[in-house]
Amino acid sequence: MKCNKLMMKVTGYLHILAMAASIFGTYKQIESIQNNEPYSPWLALSLVFMLLLRVPSQICVSLTEPHGWLTVIGTLMGASGFGTIAYMTYKKQQQENNN
Repeated sequence: MKCNKLMMKVTGYLHILAMAASIFGTYKQIESIQNNEPYSPWLALSLVFMLLLRVPSQICVSLTEPHGWLTVIGTLMGASGFGTIAYMTYKKQQQENNN
């Protein structure tokens, strides 16, 4: 089984959105650094979205290439890690704002 042409086209657009999310998060992180906001979760959040938007394409590849499932698992692990970092950063930001 493999993905049809429409699905491949849709996953291509998701890759474009993934790049936009990455660029947006990088911009927000730079802005936070310039504003002396050390506990900004923007970069980690954007990386979570970027990675998750790439999963459908990786699944399509995995349907024809069995080793592709390793990339799906790795991407989900990376998204989980960046999600944890984003959450911890947000909690630290809230803690600092309350002091």
